[in-house]
Order: sequence, then structure tokens, then C-alpha cells
Amino acid sequence: MSGNVRGIDTEANPASSARSSVPVPRITVVSGAGVGRAFAMTGVSATIGRHPTNDLVIPDPRVSGVHVELQRSVSGVYVRDAGSTNGTWLGAHRVTEIELAVGGEIRVGDATLRLDRDAEAAPAKVSARTSFGELVGASVVMRELFATLERIAPKELSVLVQGETGTGKEEVARALHAASPRAANPFVVIDATSLPEALAESLLFGHERGAFTGATERRIGYFEAADTGTVFLDEVGELPAALQGKFLRVLERREVTRVGGSAPIKIDVRLLTATHRDLRNEIDAGRFREDLYYRLAQVRVHVPPLRDRTDDLPLLAQKLLSEVSTSIMIDADAAAHLAAQPWPGNVRELRNVLFRAGALSRDGIIRRSDVAGEGGGFRGTPEERSVLDVSGTFPAAKDSAIERFESAYLAALMRRCAGNLSRASREAHLTRHHLRSLLKKRGLYAAPLDEDD
Repeated sequence: MSGNVRGIDTEANPASSARSSVPVPRITVVSGAGVGRAFAMTGVSATIGRHPTNDLVIPDPRVSGVHVELQRSVSGVYVRDAGSTNGTWLGAHRVTEIELAVGGEIRVGDATLRLDRDAEAAPAKVSARTSFGELVGASVVMRELFATLERIAPKELSVLVQGETGTGKEEVARALHAASPRAANPFVVIDATSLPEALAESLLFGHERGAFTGATERRIGYFEAADTGTVFLDEVGELPAALQGKFLRVLERREVTRVGGSAPIKIDVRLLTATHRDLRNEIDAGRFREDLYYRLAQVRVHVPPLRDRTDDLPLLAQKLLSEVSTSIMIDADAAAHLAAQPWPGNVRELRNVLFRAGALSRDGIIRRSDVAGEGGGFRGTPEERSVLDVSGTFPAAKDSAIERFESAYLAALMRRCAGNLSRASREAHLTRHHLRSLLKKRGLYAAPLDEDD
């Protein structure tokens, strides 16, 4: 779906249009389960599935919790299968991703869906701004996101931020905190993937002295530390089942009890969470509690992948390069090359590419030769395939060689294993945790599968 979002001139004033100019699509169930149901797709994106939080709910057991994801385009709607069990069908063909034109039909489970235009529905409002906190973007999809963030930032609502790895979910959480009445108070980040299962309860809720072997002193947990502020729990979908129940009780009662303690402690925190998974499918699979989901997702926001907003790349490149130096620029040919790549690692991957290219550039200008082979796991330029650089100091040359080896090895490993983290960790003789850390370090962690196929 690269390049499918209409570009907005970054020199123009985005406030000149308070709403998207793309006509509003209407999706109608014309036969099968849920026949007669319909919805107008006023936003840039939407979902269809069996779970009641979808924009269009299909009451069919053969339809997955979230079956398909939709994105509005100028001429129709892009339809992307969301990893459904029984597939999305165009006639006799099972499809993963298509652009559906007006009048087109697809089938999910027993339901046939048709795309029409809705002459009466108005597109959702978009923000006049091209940034929100550290997030930047002039595309319709990003300015629609900014409009949502503007509305919910001042409110005491729990927000679930969804999006692929590297899209900027933590930046969304930080921006919401900074724009809220709690901005001057603590902002505590918890990465659920790094919580040791044996110590998770102690880290989250604290413990009393003597509560277990090694507990030589009282320790407050992350929630107490965030009192009057905001807790951001990243990758909430990784919480073990046993911990999900305890987490739910904390949210319901707004109090924690330290491990080894008996007196509950009142806490005043706003909770923001994020995940690269769609928790509605995790609920469908029995891996996530539905009651906890509703506590977390009073508001859901979705951060689009970079491939769906490549027209924002000039703004992103300008911002990211300014973190290194205000004198580094990227020429048009290099920018066009980068905009054509799929970017599985999203903005995080783009940042790594630009930082590396900036360091290698001549005269402070990044040219196509500096970024050739980036963004899609290509074989690379002749320079990238050349012999190792053994000049300079030993530590510098060693670090350069290790970085080059790890990046090449890990990219090839994940391609061979089709993104399956478990399979890749076995093949590489690494623990999943270590492999995930290496992938993140090299900007290659692009939401790999965690389970065997």
C-alpha cells in the first residue's frame, strides 16, 4: 500500500481544509451474516470483524475478531486482511491486500460486502497542525490522528495506542501526557516484554521488606512512582494471563497492595497502553481478557505505518536529521528512493537509515548512493558489499564490523524465518529476548511473529 495516501503540499497551509477531500465510502453487507448492516467510513481507517468494537460487526463465527483493516484512498478503499483464520475473498481468490473500487465486493466468512459512496456523510475533521509533540505529518491520516489526540489529551480517559513496531506509539503517549493537566507530574514507562515473570508483580506494585528472599528493604512499584501522573505500559499484549487479573483489579479499585503487604495504597494515575497486536484477535484466541481490554481501551487510536504515509517522508527526514545536525540535508533523488521503500521497521528504521547516511554523506548532503539498498532488505550497494574497512582505530573498526555483520545476519535470518521470532531464535541459537533486543538495536524489529506456523 506504499504511496496510497494523497500527498499534501508541505508548503501549503493545512488549515485551508478542515476536512479530508476524499469522498466517504460506505460498506454494506449485501448477503450472508449481518445482511443489511452498513457503515460510512468517515475516518481514514476502519476495521471489520466479529468483535463488537469494530466499525462494522459481522456476527459470524467464521469471521475473526478483527478480520480486515480498511484505508480510504482517492479512488476506493484499500482492504488488508488482518491475519484472519478463514481469509478474505475476491470471487474465488483469497486476497491479502487489494484496492476495492466503487461497486466492488469481497467476502468474509458467510458475508458479502459491497463498496459504495455515501453522498450524505461528511469526512472526519482533520487538525490544522502538522505536528503533535514529537510526532510530525502533513498527510490526512496523520492530521486526523492529531485531531483525535487534541480532543482526548485533556480528558481522564485510558487510551490504547495500536500500531506496528517503530511507528511512534511511545511518542503518542508522551505527547498525550505533555498536553494533559498531568504534564508537570511523573511519566513512567513500563515495557511489558522486559518484565521478568517472577518479579513482575513486585516491579509493578512494590514489595515490603522480607516479602521474599532478597527483599531486604521496602520498594515502591511503578504505579506508586507515577502517582498523580501517567503510566505508559508498552506492549500490554505481552502481559501473562495471571498478571492480567491483578492488573484489572488495580484499575478497578485505583489502589495497589505491595507484595508482602496487607494495606491497600490509593493511587491516582492515568493509564496509557500500547501494543503492536490487535488485542481483539488476542481475545478471540483466549490470550487476553476482554474485561481488561475494555478498561484499557476507553479510547483507541491507531498510528499508521510509514508505508501508508510516505508523503510525510520529507517532513520526517527534516525532523530526524535535525536531531543529528541542522546542516545535513537530503537531495530529492534520495528522498524519492526512500519514499518508494516498504519500511517494515517504520519510523525507527528510517531514523537509523538517515543517521547512518548522514554520517557517510559528503558535504552534508545525503545522496541516493548513500541510501541505496535501504528500507527493504535489499542486497545493498557495491560499497556495502565491499571488504571491511580496517582503517582507523581498532575499537572503531571493530564496532563498524560488528554493526555490519549483525545487521546483515539478522535481516537474512528474519527473511529465512518469514518473520517468526520463535523459529529465528532456535535457528540462531539465541533466546527470544536476546534476539528481540538485537533486532531492536539494529532497527530491524518489525513485529515478527512470536509463534510457530
